[in-house]
Amino acid sequence: MPCIISTPSINRDSLTINMPSLCCCSITPREPERLLSTQLRRLLFFVLLSAQAAWANPVSQQDDVLQVIDVQLRWKHQFQFAGYYAAVAQGYYREEGLEVRLHEGGPGITPVEEVLSGRAHYGEANSELLYARLHGKPLVALAVIFQHSPSVLLARADKGVHTVHDLISKPVMLMDAQTDADFLAMFRHEGIDLEKLKLLPSSYNVEDLANDKVTAFNSYLTNEPFYLQQRGIDYNVISPVTYGIDFYSDILFTSQAEIDEHPQRAEAFRRASLRGWRYAMDNPEPIIDLLLNQYSVEKTRAHLQFEAQAMRALVLPDLIEIGHMNPGRWQRMAEAFLELGMVTSIDGLKDFIYDPNPPQLVERLRKIIVMISIGCALALIFTLALLKAQRRLRNEIKLRKLAEEEVRKLAFNDSLTGLPNRNSFIPFANQKLLSAKRRGEHLALCYIDLNHFKQINDCFGHQAGDAILIHAAWAIKSNIRESDLAARMGGDEFVVLLDGAHHRRDIQRLTQEICKVIAQAIPWKNSQIKVSASLGVALYPEDGELLDELIFKADTAMFRSKASITAQG
Repeated sequence: MPCIISTPSINRDSLTINMPSLCCCSITPREPERLLSTQLRRLLFFVLLSAQAAWANPVSQQDDVLQVIDVQLRWKHQFQFAGYYAAVAQGYYREEGLEVRLHEGGPGITPVEEVLSGRAHYGEANSELLYARLHGKPLVALAVIFQHSPSVLLARADKGVHTVHDLISKPVMLMDAQTDADFLAMFRHEGIDLEKLKLLPSSYNVEDLANDKVTAFNSYLTNEPFYLQQRGIDYNVISPVTYGIDFYSDILFTSQAEIDEHPQRAEAFRRASLRGWRYAMDNPEPIIDLLLNQYSVEKTRAHLQFEAQAMRALVLPDLIEIGHMNPGRWQRMAEAFLELGMVTSIDGLKDFIYDPNPPQLVERLRKIIVMISIGCALALIFTLALLKAQRRLRNEIKLRKLAEEEVRKLAFNDSLTGLPNRNSFIPFANQKLLSAKRRGEHLALCYIDLNHFKQINDCFGHQAGDAILIHAAWAIKSNIRESDLAARMGGDEFVVLLDGAHHRRDIQRLTQEICKVIAQAIPWKNSQIKVSASLGVALYPEDGELLDELIFKADTAMFRSKASITAQG
């Protein structure tokens, strides 16, 4: 059946994307360690108990007295800090011998200053934490809660602001430079001089955006969008992530003095906090009840539920271990500060990331073990066993890093066809559209759907369907240039972005060739199977300048093509 290319005219249901399921593998202990005798295991257990008893600054309860810890939050009580409420309510802190008091923030209260002044032992901050560290402040990052920053600029949809370049000469509300460093980095990355913007200090009130006092307002994806949706105000989101600026957010931190003087307490507090975050991410409704009943939060249940749901895409609790910190990400954040001229050196990164096993603690443990096991021949066996455990731990860390890299690949590539998936295609296409707009170039977006694909699955099984999808992906990829991009959007639907598309006849010739190759039969067991394809095209800028418009029009055109094929029999 020939491929028919049609122009857009009707709407189609939205797509449902099935992300690939991820599995984690466990590491089997090495064979030699299984051979440790029961007596040796008992001896090692005794030695460890003795070492723990001799350890300085124990965190465990002494005479039932808990150590009081003050924690400074970034803002008012809300679901944004759910993990700490959970750790208090579930007794995780008390199990570690800690009595934790949570202090809400507000205008004029900065967690960095509260910790540096000694009024708080621990705090939560954004990029201002790194800014302070690079200026010589003795602060240490314990754990990252938000793997992606929720900080965005919101603009009313009726103001025609779709990209960061549309903000030139417009009033924009921001906080101070170190707090909003990701926005400044975004402007710099896009070549926008700050003098071309009308920057205003944030009022912390989204009503200024709703009432047209400003064009764009600094916001959290987890908070302000709810207010606008409740008021029926359409808005556009300008995110630094879209422009390649991806900072950490909501970082748990403490002072270097706390690490040096109370290393076990710091580790215990971090451990209990991350347990709380795991509980909160798995059980949001009990935390919402807690916020409404115990903390008297002014937000409604619906608002807190919106906040909890929006946070999952930022914390990524199902993909990344809560609290994970990548030294490379910190390096890039520091380099962004350097490029903005906010710091003169990034040497302060050294020892900024918390190490649960710093050299001084390892040395202290070694001395204790030597004292306890001196004169005992089995001390050597214990040391060897400890070294083996350390080597196994290094191997486990290496395997975990490999697993995290594999998770990243699965998040942005289709595991069956090897093509980029929707998560990868959309930011790439948006960037290409911005580039095409600046350079006056033309693009074409093709939407491809396989005809009667369900019949293949029903008649020959899902393995045959997978073979057809792999064949279709190969047919598409082999007929486009390296500068073009093909992606699988989900199910049997594919999309192609053609770069430098100037002539409709060239586009038609290319798409017909794609459909022709897709329609070729492939061998399957003792028979052959094949499908045809329907294809729709939308041109930039003729058919629209936004990606959603182009996808809609190409999808609509493809649907007309499919309907025409069905009508022909």
